[in-house]
Formats: sequence, C-alpha cells, structure tokens
Amino acid sequence: MRNMGSEIMRVVSGSPAELAGIHDGDLLVTLNGQQVRDILDYRYHTADEKVIVEVIRKGRLLRRTIRKSPEEDLGLRFREELFDGVRMCANDCIFCFLKQMPQGLRDSLYIRDDDYRLSFAHGNYVTLTNLSEQDMRRIGSQRISPLYVSVHSTDPDIREFMLGNRRARQIMSQLNRLAGTGIRIHTQIVLCPGINDGEHLCRTIRDLATLHPSVASVALVPVGLTRYRERLPAIRRITSKECEEVLDICRSFQREFRRTKGTRFVFASDEIYILAKEDFPSASAYEGFPQLEDGVGLCRLFIDDMRKVERKLKNSFRRIANVRKYVFVTGTLASDLLGQLACIFNECLPTNCEVRTIENNFFGDSVTVAGLLTGQDIINGLAGKVEPDQTVLIPAVALRDGMFLDNTTLSDLQMALGVPVEIVESMPSAVYHKILSGN
Repeated sequence: MRNMGSEIMRVVSGSPAELAGIHDGDLLVTLNGQQVRDILDYRYHTADEKVIVEVIRKGRLLRRTIRKSPEEDLGLRFREELFDGVRMCANDCIFCFLKQMPQGLRDSLYIRDDDYRLSFAHGNYVTLTNLSEQDMRRIGSQRISPLYVSVHSTDPDIREFMLGNRRARQIMSQLNRLAGTGIRIHTQIVLCPGINDGEHLCRTIRDLATLHPSVASVALVPVGLTRYRERLPAIRRITSKECEEVLDICRSFQREFRRTKGTRFVFASDEIYILAKEDFPSASAYEGFPQLEDGVGLCRLFIDDMRKVERKLKNSFRRIANVRKYVFVTGTLASDLLGQLACIFNECLPTNCEVRTIENNFFGDSVTVAGLLTGQDIINGLAGKVEPDQTVLIPAVALRDGMFLDNTTLSDLQMALGVPVEIVESMPSAVYHKILSGN
C-alpha cells in the first residue's frame, strides 16, 4: 500500500484539513494533482491559498478543495517524513563508521542513509553519489536549501578511492550545478592522514572556495576509528602534530578569505583543537556556528555558557537546603571542560560535584565523545566508585530512544549502580537548572 499514499496519522483540530473533512487514517495521494513523496512535497504543494487534496478512505478516492490563508499549515501530520522510503547509501567508504560497529546492536543503528531530503530536514551529511537528474531538478525548483555535503576531496581519484564509488568523481560538477540554482551548501572534509590532508586538503579548500557564497562553509573533522576495522582499509588516527598542521592551514585560509570573501569560510572541529592542545576561537570567529552538528564550535558555546552560569551564581544567592552530591559522566574529549564546570558549582554552591571520565572500551579508546558511550562502559567505570548519596548525571546525547548504543536502559544503569541516575542536556545552564531544582 506504500505507493498508494501516505497514512495521515493525525489531522490538527480546527485546521483547514479538518474543516474540509479530512480524517485521521486517510491515505494522502496527491496535492494539486502532484504525487506527494515526502514531507518536503507536502510543504511545497500546500503553500498556496487553494489546495486540491486527494485521499483514499476505505478504498474510495475522495477529493477536497481547501482554501486557506497563504502559508497557513494544512494541518496534516504523518508517521514518517519520507513517504517513499529512505534513500540508502551506495558508497563503500574507507572510513564509514557504521561499518566499524559490532554485530548484535539494534537494527536502526545500521541504517546507512544518504538522502538529500534528510540533509535539508536535519542537517545529515550526504555525498550526492545517488542523486538522479530528477533529484537535481527538484532540488533547484523547490529550493531545497541548505544542503550538507560530504566532500572529503575534490580530486576525482582521491574521492573515488575514499567513497568506493565511481560516481564520487562528479562532485565539483554537481556542486557547480547546485550553486547555479541558488542552493546554499555546507560541506565537510573528514581528514584521513596521508590520504586527503596536506596539499590535497589545500586544493579541496581552494576548489570549494571558488563556489562561495553558494558553498557557504567547510568543516574539517578528524576521521573516527573504532576497534572493529577487520578487513577494512588501513587508516590511522590523526596525531596531535598533524592537528597543529591542519590548524595552520585553516588559519591561513581564514585570513585570506576574510580579506577576499568577507568570511573565514573554513572551520576546524573542536576535536582538532583539543588534540592540538590549542585554545578554541572566540564565538564571533565561528560566524553564527553553521557547523555545530559536525562538532564545530560546541566547546566554545559550552565555555561561554559556563561563564554565564558562573556569573549568575556569584551575583545571586541561591539557597540549597542540603549538600547535594553529583557525578558528571563524560567521555575523554570533554573531561577537562566538565571538570571546570564541577569546580564552579563546588565553589559557589553547597554541592560536591565530581567528574568521572569513562573510557570507551566498546568502540576503542580512540572514540572519545560522550555521545558514543555505552551503558556497560559506564557501569564498568562507576561500579563500586559511587556513594549511596550521589546522583549520577548522564549526558542526554548518549541515549537514543531511551537506550544506550548497547541497548542498556537508564533503569539497567540505575539498578546496576544502586544510586539515582538522571539524564541532563550537555550545556552548563541545563546542569545548573538540574542542580538547583534537585530533579
């Protein structure tokens, strides 16, 4: 039934669709005579004042003409954003993280999507290797912008090698065409030492800069490697010295592009600064933080938010009846920043906060972000090391659908540790409110 329409999960009460007689459970077939493939089509074809809706109800095709205010939402809600299914990745990337995961995890973690619609809707990076002529025309005509594109290299041979797909060679012509339709593009380069760094990196940055302002930014991120790389191409982790060299290249281009284009254009990820043991740039140097989802600027936002929390605590009196004890859980990457935050709370409040850095034994010690911690690693890292009166705070990014990557639940964690375990968002202000509220 999938090709016969998308099920309407809910019709918003009082909406134009409800007033026109559209029901929950109807199957949406067309809008203004056009097939509706996804939520993007839905938004595009319902932007007019007059919308002709065709639905199937109990096997019967019904047509309703709806008149509404310009840009007013029709009022339909769907179970899925992509009515015709997710476009899957056709590449064989040498650094694909999903290929570096062990067997036995839940199925949803192995989905390798490469869908430009998810790039627009959620900032997912796509490679464009599965883009058809029809897709290209649609992106331009519907102004599906911005898009987030994994470039890695503009050298055709290197990109084909890295992605394992001959269609990867077309990247510059594809970007040129998208730029010609006015699409805004944010790009990333995953740095694999000895493959696309050094002179190759400089060429890629310079090639992408020729397409500015359509190509609006470039993020430089180090390759992520797990211990599950059997039968995969040999790639090594980027070194501290190489991160220093990447930052030298980045800053050199930033100075040039600020003069010639009015933007820094290229930005290094937080991990590169940490590995190079260098300070993070100021907030203004991130120019609106266009690449946060790629880990570019999150630490700067954390530091600035932490300073705000510190000023707030020092400039106001906050009464807490009893001393509260907390354990902040994090990966090795953000350990130092969490330590600074714990010190601020301990100095300004009757709290006893400590940081427990969890080594990632599940994926390997080269995986350092809190978002990839597993429940069992946390249990192993804290077992016998927490007191009954302590509360363990887990970063929300470590859980998906209420579970850690290894399917451990929060209840499992709490039962194993024998102390309260709570989820908290990663920013200092969220931790501040958690501690003051006590829940």
